[in-house]
Amino acid sequence: MIIDISEWQRPDQINMAQLAPQVTGVIIRVQYGLTKEDDFFKEHLHAFQKYQIPCAVYAWVRGGSEEQMAAEARAFYERAHAFDPVFWWLDVEEHSMPDMRRGCEVYRQTLKQLGAKKVGAYIANHLYSQFNLDTTKFDAIWMPTYGRNTGIFEGSLPTATTRYDLHQYTSTGHLAGYDGALDLNRLTNGTFEQLFGPTPIVSNTVSTQEKNEKEGIQMRTFRLQAPIYLRTKPTVTSKEITLLPKDALVRIQNIYEQEGYLWGEQPRADGSKGYLALGTFKSYGQFL
Repeated sequence: MIIDISEWQRPDQINMAQLAPQVTGVIIRVQYGLTKEDDFFKEHLHAFQKYQIPCAVYAWVRGGSEEQMAAEARAFYERAHAFDPVFWWLDVEEHSMPDMRRGCEVYRQTLKQLGAKKVGAYIANHLYSQFNLDTTKFDAIWMPTYGRNTGIFEGSLPTATTRYDLHQYTSTGHLAGYDGALDLNRLTNGTFEQLFGPTPIVSNTVSTQEKNEKEGIQMRTFRLQAPIYLRTKPTVTSKEITLLPKDALVRIQNIYEQEGYLWGEQPRADGSKGYLALGTFKSYGQFL
């Protein structure tokens, strides 16, 4: 699950203990043009990085000249580089100068010269042809199309191009921990690691780990060799909490048999427990 957020998602309205376990990667807006800094981008970055969620950043592009494009890039880098984001995105939705192709290339080059390792472009589907960006210069392309915009992916794809790596498929998504609408995205090309780095570690929080250690509860770390659903109860028909990706590390407190499966019990930050149907150890992973 990849989400993108901005100041419209206020930190005081987000329950991170509930939201974070569902999120694999997040893209956080830093600025709107040169002078408008997002009100909460620092709080968002601190919060998601605390939960070991890989964080990328994006900036809405508004430069009216090559000089302004370079200035926006410098402001973007200055505001966000201390957080060491895994990817930098140009949000290109506004025809702010006659030659957007040249302007966005100046923006991209400036970020690279400053030290940004990976730079991509989010391009409005209906303006893709007008902008005529040199997409071959970017490390990845991100495209939006929503279809009926129901909050789930229903097969509506970008029409302007077939060459894109990330698809924003709704602006009305919902996840536990936040009552408002969220932008949800899916990978369409390549791997998660190419855009966000190593798969994040899925584990209980430090406070829960310390509590277990003090009470003498033995915890084991397990590496998943296939995607597995984390569920609310040790039954295959129980509610799904999230889909844990391949190679994720999970901390398991107990393992026992039920319904023909070996279930791993995972203590969670909110005091509840999640359950993974592991099958046989040989099939799904090995203890570390």
